[in-house]
Amino acid sequence: MIYDAVIVGGGVVGLSILRACLLAGHAAVLLERHPDLCDGASGRNSGVLCTGVDAPAGSLERALIRDSISRVREFCRKHNVPMRECGSLVCLWPWDGEDAEEKKAGDDAALEEAAASKERLRRVLEESHVAGDKDASFLDAEEVARVEPSLSSQCRGAVHIPGETVVDPWLFPLALAAHARELAEASIRTGREVVMERSSFDRERGVWNVVTRATNPGVNGDGDETTTITARCVINAAGIHSDLVQMSAASSVSGNGCTLPPPTFEARPRRGQYRIFAAPNDGRSNSQWPNVPRSIPVRPIQPVPSQFTKGIFVYSTLYDQIVVGPTSDDQSSRTDDALDGNVADQLTAHASRVLGPQFDHTKVVGEYVGIRPGTSKRDYQIHLHPPAHFITVGGIRSTGLTASLGIGRHVVQCLLATIVPPKRDDSSPDMQSPPTPLPDVNELVMQYHRRRDGKVAVGGHVYRVTHPLTRMGWDARTGLAAR
Repeated sequence: MIYDAVIVGGGVVGLSILRACLLAGHAAVLLERHPDLCDGASGRNSGVLCTGVDAPAGSLERALIRDSISRVREFCRKHNVPMRECGSLVCLWPWDGEDAEEKKAGDDAALEEAAASKERLRRVLEESHVAGDKDASFLDAEEVARVEPSLSSQCRGAVHIPGETVVDPWLFPLALAAHARELAEASIRTGREVVMERSSFDRERGVWNVVTRATNPGVNGDGDETTTITARCVINAAGIHSDLVQMSAASSVSGNGCTLPPPTFEARPRRGQYRIFAAPNDGRSNSQWPNVPRSIPVRPIQPVPSQFTKGIFVYSTLYDQIVVGPTSDDQSSRTDDALDGNVADQLTAHASRVLGPQFDHTKVVGEYVGIRPGTSKRDYQIHLHPPAHFITVGGIRSTGLTASLGIGRHVVQCLLATIVPPKRDDSSPDMQSPPTPLPDVNELVMQYHRRRDGKVAVGGHVYRVTHPLTRMGWDARTGLAAR
């Protein structure tokens, strides 16, 4: 069989591309080297869908985020993916420089810092409007206390960005995988590693012969022998390894007259550590959100962002657990996700400042580290190489979950279409191929506890729950998992 596309990488971006390929009528297959889907960066994100306010204006990243956001709510409703359409608050705090005016009025540097913090908050509001969140608004300290009673009284004001949403970060990509398998049963192969240095591109036929091998021979019936998949296009969605995959592919075709340049970017792993706490519950609910305890923030609480990072969030999951993170630290290792005790203490201190004296820092539920595929560039690195029938989808940093639907559509409709024309129009794809909704969360939680192996079965396939936020919520049976 000759596939139209072979997708390398089984994270949320690769799964979205696969689903978009199948909806367009393409024969496509996805290869994931881990035994489970979403076992890399996609299994260690925040579960917060942003609106692109911190992506550079005019960037591909912002465009794909906006495209995705315009469709994500309908996607979640049709696939039964739980979400909280709550918006977020970008808050100004005394430690951002505001209290300098009160305590150090004679200090010119402190006054400058206070003014700079106010100016950054004003720019957040302006950028939100430019990015498409026309209803973003400024809230003074009294309004913040009214809508988020769980916060410390030290908050000096905030910008409310209504378009941001909290989802279950594992059920979202699971819905993509389940729909893809409905469209083509054998479209996903896990535990299969692509060996690009042994693969080849046939210029005359316009096809790749992609060599794969089992990463864990003997599991799921896989032997240690290699197999070859023939496809008209390779779509490289290998996350933190996307630059290495393209480099290997470029070397494999260098001798046959086909031009595939080495990547124009280098992956720069960015480490993000999170800490999760049980929520204090005094039996009172938030007046605007009756299913959410009054003692936890409904909306993600963000600091005023810098040019380098959005900063550390404090927010609650759909399972009523408090999350603080992520940090943002560059590191050389692409795999080192060991916890740092000092960072954990810093995260706890940050949550204590934001939530005030009612926050119980002793109720630690868990923690984890995610490694985001940053690069030296300020934009996504999505490139088509027509002569080699090769597409790289790289540099998808922390906004990959948010932008995944837009990335899938862009890669298939704008890039793959120049190599393999789509078989059908997907302007209303779910009307052509209506998905079977995921089971309700309570049903999945009961199955998860009944199996006791960390897995659930959906659509005839068994999936391991790879995301800590979903797993911790289901283990505790709190919030949405308790209903």
